[in-house]
Amino acid sequence: MSKQPERKKIPGAKNPEAYLHSLLSNGVWTKAVVLRKLQGRGIPEEEAEKLIDKYEEAGFFDDGAYALLFVESHPEWGVYRLRDELRRRGVAQEHILKALEGKDEDENAAALAGEWIRMGIDRRKIGERLLRRGFSGNACRNALERACEGEL
Repeated sequence: MSKQPERKKIPGAKNPEAYLHSLLSNGVWTKAVVLRKLQGRGIPEEEAEKLIDKYEEAGFFDDGAYALLFVESHPEWGVYRLRDELRRRGVAQEHILKALEGKDEDENAAALAGEWIRMGIDRRKIGERLLRRGFSGNACRNALERACEGEL
């Protein structure tokens, strides 16, 4: 029998600041997600909010910058999926709108559709894939028209 490696214990309710340090050293988070994680460890909401405010003043949280980076790092997603995911992560509406401002959905959808056409994927399935990835109906139609121009 193989022995499972011993997991590192992450401090929770006993030392909320140490737990927050652990979170921040392992990734970038929004304030709302960190608040949920702290509360999940049994830390009272008031205490968690004070701790988050302290770290926000120190520059550890910037939901606007988070939203911009998130949108840039997911070119294969449409605006609907991006908006919904950012909302789920607790990003404020004004940050979401600003991050999505320059998103060229038609261009990204066309690039994906072109790639899938070259792979031999059926046109109908491409449209369904684009819709599942959160692209608008118009972006899907335009992408299919551009990608399939020479095919018809």
